[in-house]
Amino acid sequence: MRDHNLARTVAIVLSVLFGLLLSAALAFGLLGGTSPSSAPLTEEDVIGTWHGNRGARLEVTADGRARLTDASDWTCNATGQPAALTAEGTWIMARHSDEDPGILIKFTVDGTPPAPGCSDWFTVSGTGKEGTTGDGSDVSAGFLGHGGKELYRLAPTG
Repeated sequence: MRDHNLARTVAIVLSVLFGLLLSAALAFGLLGGTSPSSAPLTEEDVIGTWHGNRGARLEVTADGRARLTDASDWTCNATGQPAALTAEGTWIMARHSDEDPGILIKFTVDGTPPAPGCSDWFTVSGTGKEGTTGDGSDVSAGFLGHGGKELYRLAPTG
């Protein structure tokens, strides 16, 4: 009788633990679901001028063009050595595996075709549609391939 009660107790404890883990995973979006409070990222959310905290500037236009100026530590150049980058390119809405949503930008430097290191994911955290402010102050972004070396904020409009 005692073994039956122990097995039942262990089964109940394991079921409760599994339920808690599943609830936590769903709450934090670890299973690929979206949080009910988060709005999907749209083109309108990324179009505009983004300012980096290290001096870079990214202009994303509605016609699918992007211009990056004064971005430090890019290897997208003839030498392959880290240097400041000013380049133009094109962008599309995209999502890289399990990262935040954003855009994929393919840069060209001085009119040459894109070289390795000249394309990167610009991932956006937040849309400014959730939370209490609604003014976009909670939105930040960065280039995935540059390991968060520079944090970008969208310039206010109006």
